[in-house]
Amino acid sequence: MLLLYNLVTNILPLGLLLDAALGHRVHRRDSADAANVLPSESVAINNPQAIMTSTVPAAPLATISTGEVAVLANTTSPVSPKVAVVAADTVDTVSSKVLVIARDAVSAYSAWSGLNDRGIPYQTLIVPSAGIALPALNNSETQGNFGLIVVLSEVSYLYPDLGYQSALTADQWQTIYNYQASFRVRLVRLDSYPSATFGTQALGSCCNTGVEQLIHISDNSAFPNAGLRTGATLSTKGIYHYPAQITNSTLAKEFLQLGASSDGQFTTTSTAGVINNIGGREQMVFYVPFSTDWAVTSVWLQHAWIDWGTRGLYTGYRRALLLTQIDDMFLESDIYSPSGTTYRIGTADLAQHITFTNTINSKLNAGSNWFIEIGHNGNGNIEQSDSSDSTGTICRPGPIEYGEQIDTPLEFVKPIGTGTDIWPATAGLYPNFSSTCLNADPLLRWWATPSNLNAFAHISHTFTHEDQNNATYADVYREITWNQGWLAATGIANAQRFSPKGLIPPAITGLHNGDALRAWSNSGILHAVGDNTRPALLNSNNEHWPLITTVAANGFDGIQIIPRYATRIYYNCDLPDCTVLEWINTSAGSGDINALLEVEKETTTRHLLGLHHDAYMFHQANCKTWAQFSFPPFWFTVKLTIDNY
Repeated sequence: MLLLYNLVTNILPLGLLLDAALGHRVHRRDSADAANVLPSESVAINNPQAIMTSTVPAAPLATISTGEVAVLANTTSPVSPKVAVVAADTVDTVSSKVLVIARDAVSAYSAWSGLNDRGIPYQTLIVPSAGIALPALNNSETQGNFGLIVVLSEVSYLYPDLGYQSALTADQWQTIYNYQASFRVRLVRLDSYPSATFGTQALGSCCNTGVEQLIHISDNSAFPNAGLRTGATLSTKGIYHYPAQITNSTLAKEFLQLGASSDGQFTTTSTAGVINNIGGREQMVFYVPFSTDWAVTSVWLQHAWIDWGTRGLYTGYRRALLLTQIDDMFLESDIYSPSGTTYRIGTADLAQHITFTNTINSKLNAGSNWFIEIGHNGNGNIEQSDSSDSTGTICRPGPIEYGEQIDTPLEFVKPIGTGTDIWPATAGLYPNFSSTCLNADPLLRWWATPSNLNAFAHISHTFTHEDQNNATYADVYREITWNQGWLAATGIANAQRFSPKGLIPPAITGLHNGDALRAWSNSGILHAVGDNTRPALLNSNNEHWPLITTVAANGFDGIQIIPRYATRIYYNCDLPDCTVLEWINTSAGSGDINALLEVEKETTTRHLLGLHHDAYMFHQANCKTWAQFSFPPFWFTVKLTIDNY
């Protein structure tokens, strides 16, 4: 039943090393293509992150006859070598840099994104319809500049009177082929059309809207380090492609296969990708396009061509991190539905999460270690203990109380030095609440047991959860230092996994408040999680980098904003009916909890296969156990079974 287990053992065995409060952002472009930025994704209330983006319309189709088979093609046949390719034996070194050749920066992303996921160096060559010069492929007979070449869609355009032709000339293709042979560099062709040059012929095209034709790896022997399981199927819905058959088995070896189509057009299996060895020159050819910005299948398949093209040896690393963070520990949450109800997590809820964590880890690959990280608010502990004390004496001076806060715009920029303190004027340094006070709360006593404490990771979520967009320096400084004092007094700061320099800001506020950021810094906080639904908190230069605050943008230099994903498991819901209702009412969702989780699964699987390290946000109310589950483990279990695709 465990989705993560299926993912890492049946589809893509990756080492899952889940670090506390560390992650990366999924957001599109590198600086070289800044002028072609794709729209950012959102996982907020209106959630286009999970909606398939519009695909580029298919080019007009032309009829091509091969023997007795007539098929429709939308791309030019590949350019064959003009002359015999002769390999030299003088190669000394070849750079690990990958050359990506594409028609535009947007489509190039579907190749370089996978390289960037691993940290593999790459260079893009954008080829307009008028053509462009190739970069120098080698500096000498012994020094190659590229260790792999990737071409998307044959860089084909529709030319008047010529039809579809590659914008690379025959001489340029010959230069690439010669370089391959001389330096034993492999070529990957994404979104090509079956032809005799590849030892294949097309059987037609697929598919119409809503038609399914599942795709799977049929032979993984050429890329064993990719960890892709043969026979595991994924969807091609929305991915227009060309089923093929092999006509020259000496030239072509199938590695990717399509099943029957749901509309009955294709009733048997067909070929979706082959590996050619043409006189020692090797190329991997896909008859499906790639759209790694939305298609799980594309992100999955990139593991095959990257491993094959680099022979499994590249600069960089492949690591999948999956971190679930639970905010608001010790606080009580108002529940969305039924209205007027509240929920505060209990010790039985937490104990169930330890059981689930142990079950998951027993099934993961060697070296994997999954755990949940908890964001603590100490004032909730004091409030609970104080409310149970009829004498009103054990928790003096008592919990921090203040009036309602005024909401600000999401990206509100507070002028430095403005704002009004809402903390009591009498609240100075952390008052060192007695152990009697702290331990009057059964929840705190549960956390005091080392085996319970060390089953999780821990981080500060501030003392009271005061919004910090318009907060004063004095209030924020107390929010941080009081929680630090409380974490030390309770022993949580002594946990095996504790992030003393990290912070989950309340409601992800304060990131444009220079006074708040200065208070964080002066209290020893160096990094805080952000919100991936807000472009202002994302690094636009590289989707895997955090954002570092500046005086110009944030009012203070040097705080690292670590990306974090929202989910459709809402902070104010404790049961499935609640979160489904809120999803329907606020995000145009439809269906039941299974429909909601199917959308979550599609999105998060793509991020995980894309090696994105961003944490996922949950809240204490979500941890209420029901039917042997709570939301975090239920989400975790359902979302990662890509073996069902």
